[in-house]
Amino acid sequence: MMTLVSSLLTLEFELGSITRVRHLVTESARDAGLGGAALEDFVLAVHEALTNAVRHGLPPRGIAMWVDSGLLICEVSDGGPGIPAQALDRDYPSTRFDFGGRGLWLMNRLARREVRTGPHGTTLRLCTKLP
Repeated sequence: MMTLVSSLLTLEFELGSITRVRHLVTESARDAGLGGAALEDFVLAVHEALTNAVRHGLPPRGIAMWVDSGLLICEVSDGGPGIPAQALDRDYPSTRFDFGGRGLWLMNRLARREVRTGPHGTTLRLCTKLP
């Protein structure tokens, strides 16, 4: 059986385009069939990934979004130094006094998260089931 993969979005981004990209993610996810709280959760998870790529990563930064086998999938990548293991393994958010430190934790709560990271970049894959 062959699965149909539908590409929704592919582009590079930078700090000044995050708002525009978030709108494109929202439109693309809605077009794929996501709605209500599931749409809001997924867009927030992607926004956290975009923000982390700009804050901690290096160019090139890219986003790709597609539908495959009933899943909405979004990958955000950057060319940065990678994510430290202690940040990935944390099962709780940073304390309320820390600046930042909640993005990865939040992404993991709002979507299924997979991470490939190393000294030459990071790719975060966020997935959610479509209705």
